[in-house]
Amino acid sequence: MSAPEPEPARARIRLRAGRERPLRDGHPWLFSGAVAATELAADAPLAEIVAADGAPLGVALHSPRSRLRARMLAPPGTSIDREFFCARIAAAAALRAELVDSETDGYRLINSEGDALPGWTVDRFADVLVSQITAAGLEALGEAAHAALAALFPDYAVFERNDLAARRQEGLPLIDLWRHGAPRAEVEFRERGLRLVAELAGGQKSGFYCDQRENRALAARLAPGRAVLDLFAHSGAFSLHALRAGARRAVLVESAERLLALARRQLAANGLPAERAELVAADSFEELRRREERFDLVVCDPPPFARRRADVERAARAYKDLNRLALGRLEPGGFLLTFTCSGAVDGKLFRQILHAAAAEAGVRAQLVVPLAAAPDHPVALAHPEGEYLRGWLARRVDPA
Repeated sequence: MSAPEPEPARARIRLRAGRERPLRDGHPWLFSGAVAATELAADAPLAEIVAADGAPLGVALHSPRSRLRARMLAPPGTSIDREFFCARIAAAAALRAELVDSETDGYRLINSEGDALPGWTVDRFADVLVSQITAAGLEALGEAAHAALAALFPDYAVFERNDLAARRQEGLPLIDLWRHGAPRAEVEFRERGLRLVAELAGGQKSGFYCDQRENRALAARLAPGRAVLDLFAHSGAFSLHALRAGARRAVLVESAERLLALARRQLAANGLPAERAELVAADSFEELRRREERFDLVVCDPPPFARRRADVERAARAYKDLNRLALGRLEPGGFLLTFTCSGAVDGKLFRQILHAAAAEAGVRAQLVVPLAAAPDHPVALAHPEGEYLRGWLARRVDPA
């Protein structure tokens, strides 16, 4: 048996006086402004974090060139090796075994801070694992982390998809890599028995939006007999679920022709009647302004309008306009599923936006169910920044 590889050297980060409380309370992020000094191996991928008085706080992933200087990983002195990663990945996999139904093999396996593996997400699509690392410290430990992943999932292909802006901010390369398995451009997987496709090459996120799975199931429950308007439809997963559940018709609005072509393929693969689906290549704002038809169910799942706090005011106006138009396309008694995936737009602000949108549209609405990411996207209680997807099921209730 070969000896284990030695763990890399560690930096020691000493905090400014009084800056340790968030870490003691469980928040995983340490920003550069809280750092008094970085000692020992200044460029090391790991750092022992100590309070101003020298009290140990824990071991963290180290990003020496980033404002987000460290991400807390484990108690002080913990060995960060393949066995460590095996234990964390196994715990994440056990949670998914309890949460994900047997007819679904597309889901998030590792959700970064939510699974105590900050800077790392892994999505499963059938027999492919898509790994995305956004922390410099974890990138340096990538061999051990991916060896643990391969040990627990030996029959799976592993694709490192690295075309992420967050990697650029950490000084990391944007080159994709197949660690195991033959390269492929896409993979088919199942979501509640529905046949869907993840775009591994050139698609958005990891190739598909797993986070909306439970919200698609909600749309399916509401869909029978209804006309559905699916805005920012991507490859049409909301509409596919709705049509399978018995929607009278579905209008998919998506600006990318490539994604509409994929939606057509998925309609055929699932034996869904093409005549009940209208695929529209258009900007969703423009289509809402152009189209006069009303619908019984509208799904509004736009891309993030605010990627930074500086963008929030502009984004709030865009969300208000979008929801004003969407509410105007609803029949009285109809339902709206509306979302924001802009982390900087918190729940209170989004609710205020919806209130303003309804007032400007001249309609009355009730909020029925708050919506969030599927449960395979757990959020650490002390890390509210991990709760990025927010939404509401709303209903138009104009008086008769």
